[in-house]
Amino acid sequence: MDIIFSANNNEQVLTLPIIPENMPELCQSYKNSTFESINGELNLIGTKALRTVSFSSFFPTKKYRFIRPKSKEDGFVYVEFFNKYAGNKMPIRMIFVDNNNREISNMAYTVETFNCYVDRQGDIQYSLDLKEYRFPKIKK
Repeated sequence: MDIIFSANNNEQVLTLPIIPENMPELCQSYKNSTFESINGELNLIGTKALRTVSFSSFFPTKKYRFIRPKSKEDGFVYVEFFNKYAGNKMPIRMIFVDNNNREISNMAYTVETFNCYVDRQGDIQYSLDLKEYRFPKIKK
């Protein structure tokens, strides 16, 4: 399985070098609401909320034999990527691809939180929180 990030219509594409130990779970919630009526409690079905995904892992800063193919060995490239597009207020795309190269998910997200630090081995530990980005629909 691979997790691929891209930005600005594939201007920059990065494959995560290390798949997180706990695979990212795409969380979907709904904006349902309940209220009391003369007939008792009622539940109104609402619209979909924006999906969220959170995970943590590390970016290597040296060559390891277990990093994913097509990924970068310089972990700072990933730090720059997430900081750049969050700072520029631009959505990024996260694509999950299974081992048969089938696309499982392909969605746009905003970076909600990106935290990182350099550990004792010199690798970059990080945590990442993303929220679905829905492109505005333009009426013609």
